[in-house]
Amino acid sequence: MTLKPMWLRHICSILFTFYYLVFADAAEERVRRVRATISIEHMRVSWEKVPQNPILRTMSKLIRPKVTVREIMSIDRPAHNSQLPPTEIYFFYAGAPETLSQHDTILLQFPGGGFVSMPPPCHEDAIAVWANQTGLPIVSVNYKKAPEHPYPWPIEECFDIYLRLVETRGTIIGLSGTKKLNIIVLGDSAGGNISSATTLKIIAHNQQLKRQQNNGVPLKTFGADEGATDYTESLLPMPAGLILIYPALDFEMSCWMSPSQVSLIHADSTTQLFRTGSLETLWQSKDHFSHVSPLSVVPDVEKNQSLWRRLLGRKKTRTTIRQHVNPILTDKKAWQSSNLAMTSRMSFFNDRIISPDVMRAMAIMYLGPYATPDFETDYLLSPIIAPLELLAEFPKTYMICGEKDPLVDDTVILAGRIRQAKGEFLGPEKADNAVHVKFLEGISHAFLQMMAFLPEAHQASRTIGDWIQEIASEVAHADPNVDFNIATRSMSSRVEVGAHHVAEIVTNEKDMLTRRKKQLVDGLF
Repeated sequence: MTLKPMWLRHICSILFTFYYLVFADAAEERVRRVRATISIEHMRVSWEKVPQNPILRTMSKLIRPKVTVREIMSIDRPAHNSQLPPTEIYFFYAGAPETLSQHDTILLQFPGGGFVSMPPPCHEDAIAVWANQTGLPIVSVNYKKAPEHPYPWPIEECFDIYLRLVETRGTIIGLSGTKKLNIIVLGDSAGGNISSATTLKIIAHNQQLKRQQNNGVPLKTFGADEGATDYTESLLPMPAGLILIYPALDFEMSCWMSPSQVSLIHADSTTQLFRTGSLETLWQSKDHFSHVSPLSVVPDVEKNQSLWRRLLGRKKTRTTIRQHVNPILTDKKAWQSSNLAMTSRMSFFNDRIISPDVMRAMAIMYLGPYATPDFETDYLLSPIIAPLELLAEFPKTYMICGEKDPLVDDTVILAGRIRQAKGEFLGPEKADNAVHVKFLEGISHAFLQMMAFLPEAHQASRTIGDWIQEIASEVAHADPNVDFNIATRSMSSRVEVGAHHVAEIVTNEKDMLTRRKKQLVDGLF
């Protein structure tokens, strides 16, 4: 039953939110029944609470950085899809309005929301930070959501908006159009899936044109003249860079990781791809037999250690699962080559942010009632399985994800496969700097939606802003009209700032929860 009047509903919504934050365990039992039969209305009401609730919307607006331009625009689809409805975008700019036309680099954001919810206003806290930190114009796409518009509609719509921006050189959003437009693509969660799929679609489009040109086939793409053979103008420029934030990249929701995936993690654990100690912790969670309990996803902690044992430096020994196994049945070599590991979706099965029930609901609605997907080959649905020849052409990619995120495997595996593809097709020197990955220790999914009460989210958003600036600096560095020394100094300072932000993110789950509750209590007095 809907609570009326509306003002009472908004107030109760805030009270229940604070109750959930402070008494998470008790509140979890109350929402478990809703999650078991969750509906699209439940998702949209709960996930879009901040922009829909006038009290929360006003509070959020007061604490976020200001932007000088915030507009909602309607962009027509390209000529080949002109019969389809236009796309709504939200446009943000923090600089002086008269300077907007001078820009030739923009941030194109595909917001997450499980493919079913959360338009750009739900992401304005982070967008406002990036707009002020980078000074770049930001286009946030309000692509149409499932179940009304299931797969592959969102990918086709986002590909079309990318095409329109390229075709017009940004004039549709107020740029001068006198320079080539550089587009940095960013997406979180479901938006990370769409960002990756859009990039793959751009690469596949260009590869198809090249094959047609080599075979002498007349050009048939995007309104080209019949019989034309000039493919140069039809090749789409690649994004200047790609930033993926806790992306959902795999719709094959199996329990066990494949041997090739486990071997990939083993191989990359000795490289500099994952510049953090969290990869070791992540692997420990998958080494099920090294724990006392096979269900443990954290290092075993000794409990009830007596004072005398601590003083004497003696530890209570606990038998791991592996020690129970009959040594006659195996040997060291067999253990070293073990490929038995569960996916993060199964390991973090009881996650409160993105539960299995929620993932099942999102997947069902996104695929729609008439879908017959091929989970083994459809890389636009699951970018994680894209062919290496496509991944080899990915732009420089930055990825960030919580260590306890049920989707963390998607980040690990895609990053490893991009690096593998670059090394195989372009050489080892191209692979070393192709992907940058950062894990946030002790944190789960959707941390950018928690900037009001989670300090790590603020630091993470600034780190992402540093990555945007670094990509923009590299674009300027490659422009012969930009002073070489200025571009180099600018990039160097931003990398140092980024390292500072990353260092401040490092935390653990116990400290994070304690700090969160303390801040909430302090805010009440």
